[in-house]
Parts: sequence; C-alpha cells; structure tokens
Amino acid sequence: RRKKIDFDALRKIPILHVAARLGMHLVNKGGGNYAMKDEDTGRGESSLVLFTRSNRWERYSGKERGGCCKGSVIDLVMYMHDNSDLKSAVDFLSRI
Repeated sequence: RRKKIDFDALRKIPILHVAARLGMHLVNKGGGNYAMKDEDTGRGESSLVLFTRSNRWERYSGKERGGCCKGSVIDLVMYMHDNSDLKSAVDFLSRI
C-alpha cells in the first residue's frame, strides 16, 4: 500500500531551509531575494535566484543542465541533484 504524498505541504517548506540542506551558498539581494554564489567562476553570484516571498526560484541563464529551470522547492531539489526524479526529491524533502 502506497503512502499518500502531501505535495502542498512539501511545496510550503521554506525555500531557504531547502537551500541550506542542499548546501547552497547564497548572497542576499534584498527584498527577500537570494542569489546562489557562483563557486565555479568566483564571480560572486550566479543567475539562480530564490524568492522567499513566493517560495519559488528561477535560473535566468546557464541552462546547461537542461530540464526545469524554475519552480517550487520540489523542482529546486531535482535541479540541484542533476535533474533527479520526483521520488528522490520527495524523499529528500520528507527528511527536512
């Protein structure tokens, strides 16, 4: 018997909590927006931005990984885990 997944509850997990668990390093842009530090180039910040007010994120450029480049915390986990599957993302978020 399968356990019912409460996707609404998972989507309500604060995006900054998810980012911390993902090990993301962030730069405060003000207004509740945070950009991920660009560890690869050392240029300061990347084009991946978290929006705390809407609890969503978007990547504005560098879409080299393919797949989803914006969305909920579920999509963020899949993106940061190299486009892992939904089940893996749900398992990760269920442990937060």
